[in-house]
Amino acid sequence: MGARGEQALEPADLALKLATKDAIRGAGGQEFLSETLGRAQSRFSDYGSPNKPDFMPIDLVRKVQALGAGKPGWPHITHALARADGFDLYKLPETGASRGDWLKHVGALSTEAAEITSKICDSLADDQRIDAREIKTHALIADAEQLVTLGVQLLAQLREEVGG
Repeated sequence: MGARGEQALEPADLALKLATKDAIRGAGGQEFLSETLGRAQSRFSDYGSPNKPDFMPIDLVRKVQALGAGKPGWPHITHALARADGFDLYKLPETGASRGDWLKHVGALSTEAAEITSKICDSLADDQRIDAREIKTHALIADAEQLVTLGVQLLAQLREEVGG
């Protein structure tokens, strides 16, 4: 229980509240959204408050996220929902954007895979472990994200070739 008898939020719900607050800021803030979307400013405050039980309705989530498109962390709420269920998000390429030179794409994928593999092997060489310092020093998270992005692009290209 919270300070005034309200239920404490579970971690996933708290993350959703924080993501909602970030999405509201990214879309222009409570007052802007109130004027633009015709809802009371206090509702937007409640949606982002961990002390209020209300969550933003899904139709409103799409509108708020659309207004904040391209801002750091976007789409905030969608990311929080995905993480709560054990997923991560990677943006698909625009339709037709994946068409291109197959050899170039597969080459980039192979190069990135080789680079991260080499860095992981270097990290493992001394003690058969990878610690936080090595992850940061070798930028392994950024490399892994780039590798996944290239894989998602390849998947989109393959799907586009078969029409789906």
